[in-house]
Amino acid sequence: MARRRYQTGCIFKRGKRRKVWVARWREDVIKPDGSRGRIQRSVVLGLVSEISTRRQAQTLLADRLRLLNRGLYRPQSTVLMCDYIESEWTNLILPTLKLSTQRGYRVVLRRHLQPYWGEWRLCDVSKLDIQQFVAEKFRQGLAWQTVRNCWITLSSILDSAVEYGYLAVNPARGVKFPPQAPQKEPKILTAEAFTLLLDRLREPFRTMVALTALTGFRTGELLALHWRAVDLSVGTVRVCESVFQGQFQRPKSERSIRTVPVGPVARWLLETHLQRSACKNPDDLVFSGPHGGPYRDFSLTERVLQPAAKAAGIGRVTWHQLRHVHASILHDLGVPAKIAQQQLGHATVQTTLNLYTHTIPETHRRAVEALERVLFPNVPNSADSNNKNDAGNQ
Repeated sequence: MARRRYQTGCIFKRGKRRKVWVARWREDVIKPDGSRGRIQRSVVLGLVSEISTRRQAQTLLADRLRLLNRGLYRPQSTVLMCDYIESEWTNLILPTLKLSTQRGYRVVLRRHLQPYWGEWRLCDVSKLDIQQFVAEKFRQGLAWQTVRNCWITLSSILDSAVEYGYLAVNPARGVKFPPQAPQKEPKILTAEAFTLLLDRLREPFRTMVALTALTGFRTGELLALHWRAVDLSVGTVRVCESVFQGQFQRPKSERSIRTVPVGPVARWLLETHLQRSACKNPDDLVFSGPHGGPYRDFSLTERVLQPAAKAAGIGRVTWHQLRHVHASILHDLGVPAKIAQQQLGHATVQTTLNLYTHTIPETHRRAVEALERVLFPNVPNSADSNNKNDAGNQ
């Protein structure tokens, strides 16, 4: 084991046009085989234009060396990032996540993280390196959310490295992102468009689309629904499972496990579907595929929903959009946000209000006109004036 010693480090300037202060010192590390060794660490302290004197730079270096000289510094690992991901994170952390999350993380790893970080040592990854990685991805033209997903996955990997003693801190914490570009105004599916869509669908897909709008279920929750979870006598449906790419799993969060009431229309749809269905046992799926298993949501979207929406002339429609319709109409009817949250199975009411609830234009206009009538009760509106003028002309 290397002997600990007091260090002051060394400082020097580097660069011509953009000069920076660079600090170097030695610190203990854990080698891939578990033994301890010592490496030379080199860190940029800042621009010479911002740190004007060597004394200021030496003070910054002393702050970095304080834990090391006091013997409180925990050695970090020199294992390669690719080796740690394969041996630890992929086997221990990734299987604990939802299947859809696992799929997203694997795509990010394959396309973005492993090609860039694979040959880096864990102990060499700094906050500045991650900030430069984020900047490079934006320069490549990646979408804001894609870069964000890269950072989330990388931070998850480094978080686990801290928990398992490979790193002292997670260098991904505090990395800055540019402001997200304004998002397009979401498309609100009107009642007329919804009716046109239903007219273009055959059973059981017509019932599936109608129930999604009536209940606000996620697609995976609807496809995982068994008859044992449906109580037609009381008019309730219990959501306790979800399905992703044919595999059953728990719903998205603890609040997603819920019992929701269904109205007369939804109950009639379920009763009618049960009468014509060949699968009526409690353990059978309510909406089973041709071979008895669950439908695939992507296949339903591309082969059923999109062709029907195109034929109806209403543009692109997704299953998830039907949840937004459900939330927006509940809000338009004055339903308390907590009820809408429970209906949709959101973890927080902020998600229900900020992401899923949209203003219906006709209701918005009526609200503004009602406000005008309160503030200016003696001023006739344009419609009343036009009617009086038409009567006078006659």
